[in-house]
Amino acid sequence: MASPSHPLADEKYVSFTTFRRNGDPVPVAVWIAPLPDGTFGFTTGGDSWKVKRLRNNPKVLVQASNVRGVVKPGVPVFEGAAEAVTGNDPAYMQIETAIAHKYGLMFKLVKLSGWVQSKFRPHGAADAGIHITLFTD
Repeated sequence: MASPSHPLADEKYVSFTTFRRNGDPVPVAVWIAPLPDGTFGFTTGGDSWKVKRLRNNPKVLVQASNVRGVVKPGVPVFEGAAEAVTGNDPAYMQIETAIAHKYGLMFKLVKLSGWVQSKFRPHGAADAGIHITLFTD
């Protein structure tokens, strides 16, 4: 498990890589926040491809990156496992609280944007949280 002093704890963006059924990696830049139990999490749409890929393969790779997912030179790659949790799960609320605390106003603006979009797409999937456990060496 990761500690609050983990190198990823203070990163604004990370490259979060999931894997397709054929094994191809799919990296995407996400916000990430440390959780009290030493794991990490972020929020996403419940119908996102990240969530769908995690249902088939929980293996993930995580690296510090910029907003576009470009990995910072020389940063370590952290392997782990991730699972999606829904808005009804207490783990989701813990993840959302951690993200809201770390990203403040930016998080509130993203939530507002999601709420506005939901008015035009009322049949979208509920929010999900991605709970990440990094493996230690």
